[in-house]
Amino acid sequence: MFGLILRALASRRAPSLTLFLLTVLSAGAAAAAPQYIAATTRDLATASAEAAPVSDRSATVRRGVDQGDLRPDSVTSAEQEVRDAFALPDLTVRGSLLVNGAALHGTDQATVLLVHRTGFCAEIVVDGSCPARPGEVAINEVTARQLGVKPGDAIQYHAPGVDRYPLTVSAVYRIKDPYSDYWAASGLLNVGGQASTPLLTTPETIVDAKPQGTTLVVDTVASRDVFSHVAPLTVRDHIVSGQRLLGGRGYEPQTPLRVLAVTIYNSQLDIVYAVPISLVELLAFCWIALFLAVRHGALERHRDVGLLKLRGASRPRILSLTLGQSAVPMLAGGLVGLALAFPLRAGSGIAKASATTTDLLSVGAALLTVVGAIVAAAIAERRALGAPVALLMRAVPPRHTGWRYGAIDGVLVILALAGAYEAWAYASRPVAETDVAAGAAPQSTWLALLAPALLALALGVVLARVLVPIAAKVGQRALRAGRLGVAFTATELARRPAVPRLTALLTAAVTLFCVAVTTSDTTNRLGAERASTEIGADKVLLVSAASRARLLAATRAVDPDGRFAMAVVASPNLGVLAVDATRLAAVARWRGDYGGTDPAQVAARLRPQAPAPLNVTGTELTLAATGVRGRTKVEALLQATDGGTVTADFGPVAGAAADYRQRVPECESSCRLVSFRFTGLTKVPQRVVGPDAPPLPPDRPTPDAVRLTALRGASGGVDAAAFADRSRWRTAVAAGPQPPAVATSTAGLLVTPGPTGESDPSVFVDDSPDRLPAIAAGVRGAEFSAGDPHVVAFPGASVPVNVTGDAHALPRVGRDAVLVDLETADLISGDLGGGESLQVWATDDAPADLADRLAEQGVVAFSTGTIAALTDRYSRQAPPSTVRFQLLAAALMVLLAAGALGVIVAVERRPRGAELTSLRRQGLTARAVTRATLGGYLVVSGVALVAGVFAALPARTVLAAPLNVFADGWDVLPPPAAVRAVPLLLALAAAALVYAVVVLLAAGLLRRNGGEPT
Repeated sequence: MFGLILRALASRRAPSLTLFLLTVLSAGAAAAAPQYIAATTRDLATASAEAAPVSDRSATVRRGVDQGDLRPDSVTSAEQEVRDAFALPDLTVRGSLLVNGAALHGTDQATVLLVHRTGFCAEIVVDGSCPARPGEVAINEVTARQLGVKPGDAIQYHAPGVDRYPLTVSAVYRIKDPYSDYWAASGLLNVGGQASTPLLTTPETIVDAKPQGTTLVVDTVASRDVFSHVAPLTVRDHIVSGQRLLGGRGYEPQTPLRVLAVTIYNSQLDIVYAVPISLVELLAFCWIALFLAVRHGALERHRDVGLLKLRGASRPRILSLTLGQSAVPMLAGGLVGLALAFPLRAGSGIAKASATTTDLLSVGAALLTVVGAIVAAAIAERRALGAPVALLMRAVPPRHTGWRYGAIDGVLVILALAGAYEAWAYASRPVAETDVAAGAAPQSTWLALLAPALLALALGVVLARVLVPIAAKVGQRALRAGRLGVAFTATELARRPAVPRLTALLTAAVTLFCVAVTTSDTTNRLGAERASTEIGADKVLLVSAASRARLLAATRAVDPDGRFAMAVVASPNLGVLAVDATRLAAVARWRGDYGGTDPAQVAARLRPQAPAPLNVTGTELTLAATGVRGRTKVEALLQATDGGTVTADFGPVAGAAADYRQRVPECESSCRLVSFRFTGLTKVPQRVVGPDAPPLPPDRPTPDAVRLTALRGASGGVDAAAFADRSRWRTAVAAGPQPPAVATSTAGLLVTPGPTGESDPSVFVDDSPDRLPAIAAGVRGAEFSAGDPHVVAFPGASVPVNVTGDAHALPRVGRDAVLVDLETADLISGDLGGGESLQVWATDDAPADLADRLAEQGVVAFSTGTIAALTDRYSRQAPPSTVRFQLLAAALMVLLAAGALGVIVAVERRPRGAELTSLRRQGLTARAVTRATLGGYLVVSGVALVAGVFAALPARTVLAAPLNVFADGWDVLPPPAAVRAVPLLLALAAAALVYAVVVLLAAGLLRRNGGEPT
């Protein structure tokens, strides 16, 4: 019998080969699905951990330590305690002791933490020696400049319980990599949103100081590949267990790592749930396509079955012979499909399952596909087995009769309507942001998820119901009019039993393929748009520089033409993005949501005309000054051309007019005068005023006052006219201590400093606009319009702003932020400091050695981010991964539908060829034969293509829920359009090409059989 089946297959090679290929595709996709789930869930965990900031990969515990419990080994003991409690591999554990106080040096002081942190000497570059003995500290460059100290100097530290504890500065340090896990996990560089530069010391120093309040902090950081070794649920369980244990010992835990693990696990569940839905659609489609292929392929075997019945063959034997012709290629296709999927083995399990379990799921999925296909084939063969011999021996195809077909169509339409309602209700349901953040978003039903497929099938059925009678009438009219080609085409559509079901199948395939393509396009655009917004330019370098001005000068030095590099200071915690607006149009990846479609116009609004700076050139500066009263220390703060800070200390000014000189080698090529600092040196005796004593007169003179007349160098400088111009001088723009009193006369600038330590000593050159121009995004615009607008442009510097435009969002800092010009903000702030994140944005055209060029200018690059790399990371999240499988399944559905179409056309090839040959002998023209040959199933395919596109539009726009590609609910930018014309037309063209190739191939066979005269 098996040999008979093989000979039957050989005589009908085209249908048999088609069944084989369809089963290969279906079984291969089914076997690959579990491996795809395992691979994508593992890749998702890795990508999420790689993209997560250190703050999300950390778990921190802290507790206060009393004076009596403070020991030199407190940190190491706590580290071991935390390590044992969490009991996770790939954790880096570091501890710190923190004391909050102030460093004092003479009359200067700086609020700064006194810190011991494990391994800090390896993370800093020191000028001097790293603290090793009690009483030694390392001080940051910024704080050292503020206090005026150097290695070897003595300072004091004041804190609760510590009264001027003596310390020795053993080193002045700068941080090697402020963006490293070491510093990011500690949070020491951004305490309370302010720039923090801690004093670093030994644990013995803190123990000896005996402060009242010492905080012990232990932070643990998971490696970026932690979830490659440990399942997210296991990480969560360990963190929860350790959190409970440490909480009982007095620690206050903060565990973002647990949240990250839960988020990753929920995203993995999205893949685990979504991929099987696409697989179910694919398998159902496969079985329907194979059912139609076998059902109409059985027409060729009707005469054989009739002969077997005439010869008395038993029903089981007939079933074996007929079903075997379908089962053999299906079994072979299943084995080949499974073999083709074998190289795709992920080598890992799904969730906590083993790799072996995943392999068994692949085998089971392939087996289910083949068994379902054989069952579908058996159902398709059932009609021939029950038909009478007289009907089987006829060459006329059977007609659909009875109530069953109408009932099936009706049920399908009802299911489609129910699914459409479910999908619409789910898409329209409002979801609170808190629910999304908590992972409590409402879940869609399976019926809603299958709504596009049901809608497409129902539309195909309805169209087929309408198409058949219309084709019959068109055929009749064409026949009367003598248009034989049209008549034959229409008659074929009206009489062929395959047309209704085939129309529904082709329509569903086109619909699902168009939905998958447009969904994939939207997903890809969302990932690319978020990456572009979060990066800002093609490439962004995180850098370290001595000041904002140094960063600005270095970037302009390496790119004098402003073509590929731009200095940026991003402050996400403050909601401020400061950019070099002169390069904004050339470097930034701009979009209209950032404040306007033209970045050049936006840049122009950020840079108003400002007063000319006061520059001086020379290696020695001379200050002409007069001590009006008392003695006043005068310092000039200048900025070199490379952005470096220069301080010229002219010493005490007292008595009659005189010249005070100071060497400044840094100003050989020019310096910009930033400000003067005035410190009164006359001590005023404290006067105790009793309750009955008269009040002090309001005009009581302050002890010190100084007049500045000129500042000269080798060239340039400030003359008497500039010192006498009151509009060129201002005090600090931010609220703070009382500023000095400033007055001008023809004699120069008269400054009366306030009490030492209680007032602001600075008088600034007014070379910036009165208010900082800004583009306000989100609610910041409304906030600014409600009162006098101020913004903290950089940590510790609040400046007035003038809102010159609004935006939906801003790159890097998101919504509710402001965009300002870096140079203008630096001028108006006047502190010559840094910022939260110093960056250099670059285009793809930037030279490969850009980092080296910046290093030559004193700007060190630590890490680089690109839009392409971040886009790739987002493409590995759950929604894009499920959409890719959906796209693959939809493409296979188009091929399955085309295969069914090919089988049906191939089955009809012989009788159709005989008919055309007879008609050709009777005088039918070749043109009419060609039209009849190409018309029938090309019309069916065309109707399915048009109907599929029209069904895809509501499926993507009305029935589809808002697509959220990101597990964190990111929605800074407005969502893109659900359907774009180009992807939709490309999907339509691809499906049309596949259908046309199949039909034209079959038509070529028909022409060879019946299209030429014999």
